[in-house]
Amino acid sequence: MEVVQVQPRDSYLHNIYVPTKGTVIRWSFTTKKNNIAFGLFRRKEKEPLPNSSEIVFRAQQQLQKRQMSIPSDLGANRNNSQESTSTVGDDDIESNYVHSSNQSIHSQNTSSHHSNRPRSKSVATIKLKDSGMEEIIPIQHAQSSDQKVEGTFVVDEPGNYVLVFDNTFSRNTPKKLTYSVALGNPEDVKVPVNEVSGWLLKKKRKRMQGWAKRWFTLSPTGVLSYSTSQNSVTRGSIQILVSTISYNPNLRQINIDSGTMLYHLKTLTEADYDLWQSALTETRRKNGEFDDSPIPQDEHNKSSISVAASKRHSSRYGDNKKIRAEIEQGLETSSLHQQNTLFLAKIIEELEQVLISNDLQSIQPLMEKLDHQKLQMVADANEQISQWKNVQNYFATSGLRRSGSISPIISNAQQAQGDDTIHEDYEHLHRSSSVYSRMSGYSDQFFDAEDIVLSGGEDEDDVIEAGSSIDDESSDEDSEQSSGTEVLDLTSMSDCARRTKLPSPAVADAGSALSVFRKNVGKDLSTIAMPISMNEPLNMLQKACEELEYCELLEKASTLTDAMERLMYVTAFSISSYASSQYRTGRKPFNPMMTETYENIRPDKGFRFISEKVSHNPLVIAAHAEAKGFKYWQSTQIKSKFWGKSMEFMTEGTFHVTLTGHDDHYTFFKPSSWMKNMIAGEKYLEHSGECKVVNKTTGDYAVITFKEGSGGGLFGAPTKRNDVIATLYDANDKKVRRVVGKWSESLAEEVGLDKKKLSVIWNARPPGIKDHDKYFGFTKFATELNELTELERDKLPITDTRLRPDQQLYEKGNVDEADEEKLRIEQQQRDKRKEFESQGKEWLPRWFSREGEEWLYSGQYWPTRETGQWPKDQFPLW
Repeated sequence: MEVVQVQPRDSYLHNIYVPTKGTVIRWSFTTKKNNIAFGLFRRKEKEPLPNSSEIVFRAQQQLQKRQMSIPSDLGANRNNSQESTSTVGDDDIESNYVHSSNQSIHSQNTSSHHSNRPRSKSVATIKLKDSGMEEIIPIQHAQSSDQKVEGTFVVDEPGNYVLVFDNTFSRNTPKKLTYSVALGNPEDVKVPVNEVSGWLLKKKRKRMQGWAKRWFTLSPTGVLSYSTSQNSVTRGSIQILVSTISYNPNLRQINIDSGTMLYHLKTLTEADYDLWQSALTETRRKNGEFDDSPIPQDEHNKSSISVAASKRHSSRYGDNKKIRAEIEQGLETSSLHQQNTLFLAKIIEELEQVLISNDLQSIQPLMEKLDHQKLQMVADANEQISQWKNVQNYFATSGLRRSGSISPIISNAQQAQGDDTIHEDYEHLHRSSSVYSRMSGYSDQFFDAEDIVLSGGEDEDDVIEAGSSIDDESSDEDSEQSSGTEVLDLTSMSDCARRTKLPSPAVADAGSALSVFRKNVGKDLSTIAMPISMNEPLNMLQKACEELEYCELLEKASTLTDAMERLMYVTAFSISSYASSQYRTGRKPFNPMMTETYENIRPDKGFRFISEKVSHNPLVIAAHAEAKGFKYWQSTQIKSKFWGKSMEFMTEGTFHVTLTGHDDHYTFFKPSSWMKNMIAGEKYLEHSGECKVVNKTTGDYAVITFKEGSGGGLFGAPTKRNDVIATLYDANDKKVRRVVGKWSESLAEEVGLDKKKLSVIWNARPPGIKDHDKYFGFTKFATELNELTELERDKLPITDTRLRPDQQLYEKGNVDEADEEKLRIEQQQRDKRKEFESQGKEWLPRWFSREGEEWLYSGQYWPTRETGQWPKDQFPLW
């Protein structure tokens, strides 16, 4: 679908070349609020012209434009004009033309969905005929704002055809047009095709917003679209033929993941669930995209090779349809470039008005807008080039796979290796450049169109409402937790030299546990063992410490006297923790063992940090940090879910900050993060949703909005992304300050809420590591987290992450040995847990204790470290 805005007194033309007689042109369109007129013309040129869209009839001069309204005497000349220029008679149109509204069976009535009122021939008709075009279907009003208008025309002569969307009759009202055009076979028109439609509940994108009732329609071509009511304009769509669909019968839930878009749907009744599951499955089967064979299990890998081969052979036709479907879906987002063109034309028109009126003072702002729009159009054009190169690569990869130039999907050797190397490398995400991932035969085989039935053991409502079960309202006593009453000052402590790169670059492909993912769609992956090649050489406990990379923002906040300014810097700190994620998109941290710990003392940054895994199922990490200017703590439940083509990361729990010398106690939580396009195209990380930073002492708060990316297109990441806005309010809900920027680059305050006056409060640092992309995309701070320095040597408990052998081996590039150690350590933990269960003992954390829904630091770790007398009852974790 394409979306354009047709200006008043303008027409929008879509050119399409039809190479053979008997081909069917299909179209469908809607407009928002107001109707538009539609017609079909043919150019005289026989040689193929590029399929494209263009705006015509914009006046070259202001005077001429004012004269372009419909003349009153055109009606009198209508018959003569039509007889002298049209080469297609009414009988020909009646036999070739089918027009319908959004119904399950096409109507043969050529005019039932048009307005019956007579109207004079439009300016568009006159201009098109004057340019030598032939009128095939006269331009007439369509009730496009009330329902989707669909139509077909069987071509009797090859050539260049033009679909005309006419708005010349409107003096002042632009029309927002959503349309699609395609070519097909004539038999498709004559055979009645059923559509499935009905009410479904759709999960809203933002956390805690719940479900919305929407009218969904599934077309025979596999496009699932929705609107707010049965006859209203389409609000969104997803192509199911290239999506992974997972079903949860117990919850009546259907999850559809296309890689760039994810729909969580629920049916109202069990009967509706059965109907929609059947319809989705049947549509995919009819289009050659779905194999009813059960997914082969590990023990049947040998037979799955032949199954995979037969599926490849039988799905060649389906592959072509998938490619066309991907292109059609991508074109919908590509309309941004056309919208920018319209806006640019509008600016030029305003500039012409200014020049005519000699209002020279108005030129400067228009020129600024013009320059901005020029840069935007250049960026859009570059993005389009990248997208179509991806399409070209997709065709090339598909062709190689079919010709047998790519190795078999599953081999016995791969089976022995534990499915470690099926999918090619997950690459890092650069700050300002796009990185395209290579595509694998495996992903094409299993993930382009897969149906998966989920077990009903886990309530997806709990997942979608991430964080809703965590109580944000901790008691005021929380702010008093510490290891002592004195203010910590590490600035006088000697620091040590720290490394500038890891011992070894990444030597294992980030690649693939897709076989594991495939069996666990919709489940929490943090509880599932993954191949070590999926990991980065950091632990979740260390990732919790990475949140403090920009802790100087909290130190700054503690020095300020204005409460709202302190809130602003605490808010900036909560956003800054995302900055390093822009470089790392393909790997996950190691899961810690139960009661595993991690400490970090940083005299250069002025803090000390301790974290511990306090719960195994669910996986909960507790952490506490203290410095001269602040205290920081969290207890968070970590979840990750794979939905077929994208991964969702959820951090459920509350983060706390107190500032030295102030009574402020701040709390905040984090929105979900998404890894998009994991199977094909350009992978990218996106943080989206809202979160709140609250000063529980004063009642002041900030609302942070992580905006979803926009622009981009087929297989590509959004061209406009990473934007974040934070609005600060006082206790009376009055807007006081506003911070804007990108979580990946910088943040600035709008001074006095004036968008033109910006004061930068934070800048992200570059990675600081040479060839950081070769070293897991780590920043300098991340590189230092697992280092054993003089500050830690011979002073750590046996539970500290730095001493974990599998992670140490993996960091040094010894992947095979690390994988063996990882399996041994995980089995040792399972054995220990069974031992505790048989003895009726509970495996409890040592340095944190539970209070309500949170785990708080007991205050004993650092005094124990000072004595060097670690508990003797601590058993080895590895």
